[in-house]
Amino acid sequence: MRLFVRILLGTVFTAAIVLVSFLLLSPKSKETWATLTAVLAVIAAVISAWPSLRILEIQEDATRPCPIPYFDITSRYGLLLLRVKNIGAGVAYDVTLNWDKHPQNEEGEDVTALDSIAVLTPHDSVSIFVGTAHEVLEKYPTMRFEGKLEFKDVTGKHITQRFVCSAD
Repeated sequence: MRLFVRILLGTVFTAAIVLVSFLLLSPKSKETWATLTAVLAVIAAVISAWPSLRILEIQEDATRPCPIPYFDITSRYGLLLLRVKNIGAGVAYDVTLNWDKHPQNEEGEDVTALDSIAVLTPHDSVSIFVGTAHEVLEKYPTMRFEGKLEFKDVTGKHITQRFVCSAD
């Protein structure tokens, strides 16, 4: 949608510039000057709409959800948790973690309990026990996992973003 609006504004601006060039090269009459004034008003409107559009986009981005997975070693002493937290200002629906390679717990099993989360409200989080921090980090010296996170915002827009989850 953003791209469409920008293309539309650019097209209107370009068409207006072309029309101004055409009007300035044509014979001048009373109607020509009136049309030229109207086209210059359109150009001024497009120029003033561009920063307003950018401010609107910044405000929309500020209210977007932003779920992010990470390893939590601070909230439970000695324990390693995998946590998904929505650090954004909007509600995230149908959050799905698609790992390139799943993290594993201290028994060597894939940690898959957080692969699908129905709803994450702003600043809310869910977590799952991975193991004791000492044993997991000793067993797996490189705790760096990557993947793709998919979710929907309040408007139903499907958003996909890459993530890196590391305990290093």
